[in-house]
Amino acid sequence: MLAAVRVYFAVLAIVFTVGALWLSLRRWSVAAGGATVAGKVVAFESREDDGSLYYLPVVTFTDHQGKSHRFTSVAGGTKQSPPVGSSVTVRYLLANPEQAFIASFLHMWAAPLGMLALGVGALLAYVRW
Repeated sequence: MLAAVRVYFAVLAIVFTVGALWLSLRRWSVAAGGATVAGKVVAFESREDDGSLYYLPVVTFTDHQGKSHRFTSVAGGTKQSPPVGSSVTVRYLLANPEQAFIASFLHMWAAPLGMLALGVGALLAYVRW
């Protein structure tokens, strides 16, 4: 039983750490090699998780070739913020404008750091068991 628990935590540590690395590389590629433009919050998508309702901003922007794009942010909150009509800074990959993020710490780095924290937690549980 103890060996199975250790294997479980080892697998979790690897999965979360690799996931954090992958997300960080994606975000870093956009942060380092992307373009910055003004975007506009046009709507919100609601998502329910564990009985709580979250709102993800839907943003439109125009890329360097004059094409319009629309994306739903990967991060949100329990309130519709920033309000519809607000201007936001958007970072996107020149080669792939579909890979775009609102340029803020929450929207760019919260998911990779959260996954890394889960990976470290699983690693600590593995070591402790």
